Amino acid sequence: MVIGLIVSGGKGLRMGSEVPKQFLPVHGVPILLRTLMAFDEVETVDALVLVLGRDFIEYFKGLGYTPVKPLYIVEAGEERFSSVQNGLKKAYELDPESVVLIHDGVRPLVSRRIIEDGITYTRRHRAAACSVALKDTVKSVGCDGFSTGTLEREKYRLIQTPQCFFTKEILSGHERIQEIEKQVTDDTAVYEAFFGSVYLYEGSYENLKVTTPEDLLLAEAILNNREIENCK
Repeated sequence: MVIGLIVSGGKGLRMGSEVPKQFLPVHGVPILLRTLMAFDEVETVDALVLVLGRDFIEYFKGLGYTPVKPLYIVEAGEERFSSVQNGLKKAYELDPESVVLIHDGVRPLVSRRIIEDGITYTRRHRAAACSVALKDTVKSVGCDGFSTGTLEREKYRLIQTPQCFFTKEILSGHERIQEIEKQVTDDTAVYEAFFGSVYLYEGSYENLKVTTPEDLLLAEAILNNREIENCK
């Protein structure tokens, strides 16, 4: 079984809107619905687990979205880490041997290719995440604000989602990570702490995370361009 785990428990305060950013429209459709639709349209995905804040579950239901795949709604935790863990518990309940694709609810432009590649590479390498190359020069900086060095861009990647694993392994990592004194910022770091390296495959610069008003404008532009390309 393959499960798309969409994490959307945040409040999106940086947008300055009355509703969380995941419910803001992009090209006429709420961001979160576009994200769900992207996974719902992939034949090799069997079910969807959506993690939402308690206060917005009824709001989401009121949008009237009816997916093709079974959709299970799980209440978010206090922070993203606990929200993912809640979603993983539901995925494990559905199928302990499943492949799970953990994805940000505010990455609505994820492509079919990225989702399918995530499934393929997870089955091949046990864990995979999409990523893109750095475009800009990256400097290390001291407390005084002066540069202390330049990183070799070729050795680094920007990690996106989905981040893909076998449910049993990544859930085990989540349950154990608090036992060790290690800072983790995403699910690949949880996996690396206990199981080893994660295979990084090619993502897309279009697979952006909508966090600021500028991101929303860029997402609109990308969708407009896709519409033009489809009409050719």
